[in-house]
Amino acid sequence: MNRKSWIVAVLLGVLVLGLASFASAQEPVVLKYMTWASGDAETWIREDFIEPFLAEHPNVTIEYEAVPFAEFWRKLMTMYAAGNAPDLMHMSVGYVYDYADRGLLLNLEPYVERDLDMDLFYPGPMKAARYPSMETGDLYAMPYAFVMTSLYYNKDMFDEAGLAYPTDDWTWDDVVAAAKVLTKDTTGDGNIDQWGFFFTPTYETIDPMIHAWGGKVLSDDLKTAMLDSDEAEAAVQFMVDMMWKHEIAPTPQIYTGLGNLFETGRAAMTISGIYNLDLYRKIDTFDWDVAIHPGGPVKKVVRLWPDSIAISSTTKHPDVAWEYVKHMASYGKIDRYSGQRKVPLYRPLAESDAWLEKDKSPDKSVYVRSMEYGHPMDFRPNWGEWSAAREAELERAFLGEIPVREALRNANEVVQAVLDDF
Repeated sequence: MNRKSWIVAVLLGVLVLGLASFASAQEPVVLKYMTWASGDAETWIREDFIEPFLAEHPNVTIEYEAVPFAEFWRKLMTMYAAGNAPDLMHMSVGYVYDYADRGLLLNLEPYVERDLDMDLFYPGPMKAARYPSMETGDLYAMPYAFVMTSLYYNKDMFDEAGLAYPTDDWTWDDVVAAAKVLTKDTTGDGNIDQWGFFFTPTYETIDPMIHAWGGKVLSDDLKTAMLDSDEAEAAVQFMVDMMWKHEIAPTPQIYTGLGNLFETGRAAMTISGIYNLDLYRKIDTFDWDVAIHPGGPVKKVVRLWPDSIAISSTTKHPDVAWEYVKHMASYGKIDRYSGQRKVPLYRPLAESDAWLEKDKSPDKSVYVRSMEYGHPMDFRPNWGEWSAAREAELERAFLGEIPVREALRNANEVVQAVLDDF
């Protein structure tokens, strides 16, 4: 074979391989996709995420199923057991560690390192999807939006009392000082009608307080419960004192069954999540605003947690599934599912005028500024079980039934039992 014939043969070979690769890339692919979103949310995900992706990938079909959250995890495990797990699934921050630990999720770190510019994404929320360590582990789910806790306050009540509005550097001592002024018996009947502060003792409030006082819920190796500590006692006692000593926040006996007292105009301040933004924007009886979560004596901590999407470790189409995950994480438009009430993980969108809505209240840049203090904290392992048990034990202290340290010891025991069982 002369040189010219050899070159022609090589070029033909390259062309054939290229056509074969192109044909392979265009082979029909069916992806099963399961979510717990229902109602309008199911439609929004389909129309805002899935259909645009399919328009760019005509060889892909997505079989999309929405299962109510209460049934989602049972059905998902049944599908895994039957060898019929979905290729794509929405993944809760409370389950990603457990599913990764069982080998059920695909390690996304190689794909992320290859395809994504991490400077375009907020790193804090991603910690919740890393395994085994939040700080150094690999990503086993890809966050695409996240929520956080902040201090919401009634501007009208502050104005009436002549108080300055909360600022980014407020501490919990500042909250108590303002709440003492804002707590009022407006009718003179001996009962408080306007509370200075309202909260319910859940993971949204308890965990950031413990961390802000220098404590922990779990040890760094996730094997030991750390609630029986002086730091945790000081933090929870501070919360209990707001109810029983200072009488600036209603006790569970008072607020149970009354709904969100901030929303109804009966409390001047509350800790709430950005997920309530749409709800609060419907309030037409008073003006309100948002400040960064108050700081404690050791540090300021903002609890944040993401919505994520994961790929099954058993998928036959990991590359195509990743293309969808990448599409969802890098979506440059405001989708209706996350909308304005969740912060996009994609920084160019979160910091855009479209998402910040500078012509509306509140000033949403507070959520972006909060990222400096944001951390997912203790959503692992088997969080769904031990968190609920922990709250049940601590509730007795907030009810005034037992001392705080005793409640913490009881909570520590139930959390430790779950960790040992895991």
